[in-house]
Amino acid sequence: MYCSYIWEYIEGSLLSEYSTEFRKLQVTGGSTVIVSLPKNWIKENQLKKGDLVSIEELSSGDLRLSSNQSRVTKRIANIDCCEHKEGLKDLMIGAYLSGADIIRVFCNDKISRKTRSDIREFLRDTRGMEIEIDGENEVRIISILNPAELRLQVSVNRMYILISSLVNDSLDVLLGEPIDLLSDIEERERQIDARRLLLERQVAASLQFPSVERKLEVDRFTAMEHANIARILERMGDHATRLANLVNDNLKAIKIKPNEMPLSSIPMWAKELKIIVHNMYTKDLKIIHSAKIRLVELRKNIEDEEDELWTGKGSAERLLCEFRISESIRRLCAYSVNFAEILLNMLMHNQLDTI
Repeated sequence: MYCSYIWEYIEGSLLSEYSTEFRKLQVTGGSTVIVSLPKNWIKENQLKKGDLVSIEELSSGDLRLSSNQSRVTKRIANIDCCEHKEGLKDLMIGAYLSGADIIRVFCNDKISRKTRSDIREFLRDTRGMEIEIDGENEVRIISILNPAELRLQVSVNRMYILISSLVNDSLDVLLGEPIDLLSDIEERERQIDARRLLLERQVAASLQFPSVERKLEVDRFTAMEHANIARILERMGDHATRLANLVNDNLKAIKIKPNEMPLSSIPMWAKELKIIVHNMYTKDLKIIHSAKIRLVELRKNIEDEEDELWTGKGSAERLLCEFRISESIRRLCAYSVNFAEILLNMLMHNQLDTI
C-alpha cells in the first residue's frame, strides 16, 4: 500500500495496460488445436520461429503464456529516506509485504543514525531479508528467502506455539513457577508479528505467480484464508502478550485462584485450540466444529464471570487488573472461534464439486 508509487522493475519490462483479444481455435494435422499469438507481443519479446514459450495453468483454469527469452524480473522499491524521515519502517514493511526482491534506502546526504536504527528494526521484525550494500548514502536490502520454499502451515504452527507458550507460562507463574519464565515476552511477541508478515508476503507472491501457488499447494481462496488466519493469530498474540505483561507486572496483586474463572478456562482453551490446529489439514469438519462450539460456550462463561466480578468487593486496582486478565482470555477464546470458522470455510471450499 505504502510503496505503490516507488516500484520499479529491473531486468525486465512492465506492461502498461492489459488488453483482451479474441482468437479462434484452429485444427492442424487433423488433431492438433492451435491458436495464433499477437504479432506485437512476438516483437516485444523478440521471439522467432523455433523459440520456446512456457504455458502455466492457473487455479482458475486460465492459461498464462510467458516468454522464456525474457530475463528474470526482479522488483525493487526505492525509498528516499531524506524525503521520508518519518514512517520509514512502515514504507519498508509495505515494500516487503508487496513482494519486493530489493529494498533500496537512499539519501543525497549521509544516512542518519535514526534511519539506520529503523533499518535494523525492520530486519529484526522480518524474515529472509539481508543487507547487501551498506554505504554512507545507500543501504540495499535483498531477499534471500524463496517464498515458495516454506509451507504456509509452518508459520501458522510457529505462531500457535509462541501464543500457547506465552499463555501457559503466564498460568505457570501464577501457579508458583519462577517469574523468569516471562523474561522474553517482547521477543516472543516480535516473533509472532514477524511470522505474520512472512506469511502475508508469501500469500502475495502466490497470488502474483502461479509457480509459487503450485509449490505452496494452495489456490487463491486458500491462500487468502491463510492470510486471515495469520491476522487472527497476531491478534491472539497481542492478547497473550497482554496477559503475560499483566502477570509479570501485577503478580502480587492478582488474587484469582488457578481453579477459579477465568484462569481455570486457560487449560480448556489450550486444549480446544490444539485440536483446531492439529486438524487444520485433516479435513475433519466435525472435530473442528465441535471445538468451535465448546470455545463459544467457554467464552460465554467467562463473560458471565466478568459480570459477577464487578459486584464483588475489592480495590479498584485489583478489580481492573483481574478484569483485564479475564478480557484477554475471553478474546483468546473469541479469536480461536474465528480461527475455527476460517478452517471450516477452507475445508468446505476444498470439497466443492463442479457440474
